[in-house]
Amino acid sequence: MSTATPSAARGSPCADALEMLSMGHEQTRALADECRRFSRHVSGDPAMQEVAEALCRAIHRMAALEEELFFPAARAVLESSLVDLAELEHATARQIIRQLQQAQPCEARYEALVIALTDCVERHARHEQAQLFPRLRESCLDMSTLGEQLNERLSEHQDDLFVVEERRRRERAAAH
Repeated sequence: MSTATPSAARGSPCADALEMLSMGHEQTRALADECRRFSRHVSGDPAMQEVAEALCRAIHRMAALEEELFFPAARAVLESSLVDLAELEHATARQIIRQLQQAQPCEARYEALVIALTDCVERHARHEQAQLFPRLRESCLDMSTLGEQLNERLSEHQDDLFVVEERRRRERAAAH
């Protein structure tokens, strides 16, 4: 497992594909954790909607990267059932996101959908890191080249974690 920080891996031309995707999983999990924190402590908080929307954007961004670059490369060297499951998890997340976009943040259903989405994120990251990544590490796939391609695509997007960090900074400042 890489010891690189998300920003170091993301900006490093040496980061391979699995390091890049692991960092994306960590960022997405951080947003999911933030959503869970809101659901446990503050019902109907408008900031939860902000974080949930950031989570949805992060999921869309990661899914697009994986579907465009990672899954086709993985499918070329692995049995398709492993990739099929990851793609099914993406479809499940998209279905939850569509329902979330139609729900009102003040509804109990909204919170339930956010929790379902966070569970989906966690399950997907665990599957890829426990099943796909180790098998790909052992394959003949050129992870460095794929990492460069992922890095190029990632550089085209804003990092939604900055939204969460900025809100946390404002909360801490307001508390003092």
